[in-house]
Amino acid sequence: MMKRYVGVALLCGAAGFLVSGAAQAAVGVAPPAMYPAATWQGQSQAVLRVLDRLDGHLELLTVPVGGSATYRSLAVAVEACVTRPQTLATDAGVLLHLKDSSDPQRPSFDGWMLAQEPSVATYGSPLYDVRVVSCAGVPTAPQAGPLPVVKAPVLAGAEVPVEEGGDAPASPPGSASGGPVPLAPDSHNPIPLAPTSGAAPSLAPAAPAQSSGQPLPPPQADPGLE
Repeated sequence: MMKRYVGVALLCGAAGFLVSGAAQAAVGVAPPAMYPAATWQGQSQAVLRVLDRLDGHLELLTVPVGGSATYRSLAVAVEACVTRPQTLATDAGVLLHLKDSSDPQRPSFDGWMLAQEPSVATYGSPLYDVRVVSCAGVPTAPQAGPLPVVKAPVLAGAEVPVEEGGDAPASPPGSASGGPVPLAPDSHNPIPLAPTSGAAPSLAPAAPAQSSGQPLPPPQADPGLE
């Protein structure tokens, strides 16, 4: 018996919570502020990883933008380094110039390399593998700028009248905001329920109108019935 009472109390509490929650006014929630998908932030340094395939040696190079560095026979020059700002997926791009002095027949590499998409652009050297790790240093051009301002949407009809448990005043009858509409007609012009003459209507069918001409001849007998 005690379990039954506890179950009933829980059901009543849940129903009261649902009713009270439904009576609250709907509030528009602003989406999170985010940078556009094509936004990049410049940094003053590029961090690169260079692999020598002959002995498996890895080297991390931090090269300033506009500067250069060397790793064995590989010359590395950095022209730009950009990274994704906050609110966007982490990524970095470096504008590189690569040249291997031990392989003069191989053309140099000039272009962008991306940290999260290394297969988009690679240095086709059989000796060295170059990958972008990240950008470092201080922010430089291009600047991402401040986050865009996002406003909360205004919901139409979000206020709940007082009679439904909200704080909004009740709407006047017949208003366009959804107030109660009277179902009864105007008391000053009642709908007549009986004929205006006061006589009770007859339920018998009306008699056929009499013709002013000669009476109709009697019907002929059906030959098939004789």
